[in-house]
Amino acid sequence: MDHPSHLILARTHRDRVKEGLTVIKKGEGVRVFDQDGKSYLDLEAGMTRPVHVGYGRKEIAQAVHDQICNLCYFTPMDYANPPAVKLSNLLTEIAPGKISQFFFVSSGSEAVESAIKLAKHHHFFKGDRKRYKIISRRGAYHGVTGGALNLLGTVFPMRQIMEPLAPGTIFVESPYCYRCPLHLSYPHCDIACARDIERTIHFEDPEQISAFIGEPIQQGFGAYAPPKEYWKIVREICDRYGIFLISDEVICGFGRTGKWFGIDHFDIEPDMITMAKGISSGYIPLGGVGVTDEVMEPIEIFHHLHTYSNHPVACAAALKNIEIMQRENLIEHSHKIGKYFLEHLKPLESHPTVGEARGTGLWAALDFTLDKKKKTPFPPNRVIRLIGRAKAKGLLIKTMGQALEFAPPLIIQKEEIDEAIKILDECITEEEKEMNV
Repeated sequence: MDHPSHLILARTHRDRVKEGLTVIKKGEGVRVFDQDGKSYLDLEAGMTRPVHVGYGRKEIAQAVHDQICNLCYFTPMDYANPPAVKLSNLLTEIAPGKISQFFFVSSGSEAVESAIKLAKHHHFFKGDRKRYKIISRRGAYHGVTGGALNLLGTVFPMRQIMEPLAPGTIFVESPYCYRCPLHLSYPHCDIACARDIERTIHFEDPEQISAFIGEPIQQGFGAYAPPKEYWKIVREICDRYGIFLISDEVICGFGRTGKWFGIDHFDIEPDMITMAKGISSGYIPLGGVGVTDEVMEPIEIFHHLHTYSNHPVACAAALKNIEIMQRENLIEHSHKIGKYFLEHLKPLESHPTVGEARGTGLWAALDFTLDKKKKTPFPPNRVIRLIGRAKAKGLLIKTMGQALEFAPPLIIQKEEIDEAIKILDECITEEEKEMNV
């Protein structure tokens, strides 16, 4: 695609468009093909990580076709439709804890927006109308619609260009142990990043705080899982002050981390979850929020509406997508093959610039540094160059912070991981040679 194109691309510098961009025309399994027929091993499941069951699933296409022919759309106000009802029933069986009621939207940002509103609705109908503040974390990413953007703790231009934003967001530190923002070391830190949340709550007034939102495993630093104690401490603090805990499962959900939901790794129960991406494997835009009966109990009417909420076609795609996941045991596969992936990423730590290889399920990362002892940040342009090197060799990867991040379709096999590791090793070696490292 070149400059005369009339298509606007998100987060793409116009100079790149002038140079000419790759047009992806086809996908099959874990590979995609460009306008020239070149094949790429997709280690990012569509780059924004939704394509869990892989490309070219005719079963999902057929389910979408059948639903469109039967009922393409009907309003989410005052009426229900069978696919949305079936999907909510199915999710009740696999969602964490007591999550049992669901509202479907078209994206992860809309899901987060809906969760924020449901929390406020709960407090409003209980007469507890002072609670409006949301706790988010530095390094967090929760979407780019109005309410979700308020919670953005990373990707600064997205936030700064739109400032001033509405008041009501409180930021606390993230559990990024590799480069601890509090300059402490685990486990001697006593999980200060979690315990310090309570001090912030007191400063802001507990009676004004509605919810705490966080990704169980964070994308902002590159697939970073917190210490095992972190979420239990956060849950205890939220319970102490009547604050809802929202688990943002937009990326972590539907097998990405080797379990149905990321929070399942930490033995706690959230009050709400947000979902998108893997719920439909990207075949149709779909997101959702799931809540407990306790959240919904006082709410007489949810004063919120998207035209395409509870969309029957999107829900039909999700039903077939989840059926495929269950039939092919893709959650367990993600767990097992993810271990294999991490075992083969670990030897790359022998490179002088690779500080840490980490991963949970099929979500992994290589964190780069100029000094392994000091963990000096790696030049962002060098990480971007690694992406270009990999693409030239037929491998699609992306960067998060100082890390390369990997999130392939859950159907990936060992031989494809071996292929990816070989290319990564070559790219890092080439870049280090150019840097005289």
